Amino acid sequence: MFLRKKSKVVILSLLVVAIFVSVLGTTFAAKKTKGFVIGFANGYFGNTWRSQFVDDAQQVADKWKKRGIIKDFIVQNVNDDVTKQIVQLNSLIDRGVDALIINPVSPEALAPIVKRAKARGIIIVNADDPAAYEGTYSVCGDHRAFFGIQVKWLAETLKGKGKIVSIQGLAGNSCDKIRRDEMDKILKNYPGIQKLAEVPGGWNETKSQEAMTNFLATYPQIDAVLTQDVQAEGIMRAYDIAGKSYPVMTGDYTFGFLRKWAQHPDMKTIGVTYNPGIGADALEVAIRILMGWKFKSGALVPNQVNPKLVNTIMVPPAYCVTGEAQPNAPWLQGYSKLTKAISLKDAIKMSEGKPDTADLDSTLSDDEVESFFVVPSKKGY
Repeated sequence: MFLRKKSKVVILSLLVVAIFVSVLGTTFAAKKTKGFVIGFANGYFGNTWRSQFVDDAQQVADKWKKRGIIKDFIVQNVNDDVTKQIVQLNSLIDRGVDALIINPVSPEALAPIVKRAKARGIIIVNADDPAAYEGTYSVCGDHRAFFGIQVKWLAETLKGKGKIVSIQGLAGNSCDKIRRDEMDKILKNYPGIQKLAEVPGGWNETKSQEAMTNFLATYPQIDAVLTQDVQAEGIMRAYDIAGKSYPVMTGDYTFGFLRKWAQHPDMKTIGVTYNPGIGADALEVAIRILMGWKFKSGALVPNQVNPKLVNTIMVPPAYCVTGEAQPNAPWLQGYSKLTKAISLKDAIKMSEGKPDTADLDSTLSDDEVESFFVVPSKKGY
């Protein structure tokens, strides 16, 4: 009996010691504040916007490497290949990354991979595409504003009447769906506008040119063209080859398009930016989360895919370019006041020294990023 009691006391003592050691480990273990390894998984690389998206993020990574906060920044690109992206993400998880910036090919297909990463304690920040995963964050451009401004501009320019065609983005992509939904919602307010046809252009100039060539051969009257992201010059080429004058059309914000527009000052078009810098913004946010910073109350807004999930930092379009700056135009009403109306002349001036393939771009400043957070007394860098 005495031996039993003694055994129980020993076992109990060992348990207390184990718990004490565990508590000590939890309380006093040094938290990692620098030397982070971050993976950047980009789901599409088929246009110049994506090149700038990755380049902007790399520049931010280089800045934080010099500060000693980032140890390694691993970029993985796929071209709309979900199987390959799954393989890449599993590889990044196995390499022990501290955070993943994901631009998903298919949010649904990546859900099990995201779950695996979260189980490893990896911070997940979705960039550009607003995938709705519990326990993750999203840093996204405002897709509704980006395309809604353009659709309203086109409808107002047509005075609510006309026949149009639509060449949209990448079929199945969540960003493209949000934009098309906003387009359909707005066009319901303009019953005099008839949409003749709509096809995906894959955010690709060659594909948009092919689509527009087919439309011109099919429809004798096209009053306007609704399109998005790096496709406008392809549409213009189709008109050039057909020997027809340009219609009313939504445009682009590549410097090549803006310069071509300047050569045709009577052209009726608009450029609204969807910032390639959104990937850099996502990285800035991820770094501060890794350093233990907390979001301010109200900083996160509902996810564009699942509004019940409040996990998103929404970045509005930086610029709306028209022939003359129109800050009070009806197409800007109801959207963020942070979107700056500028003239084509202003945009051309901003393009000086930059190639045609570059986009009119913007990234959040350190102060703007930190406005989302409760900034600690010691920032850690």
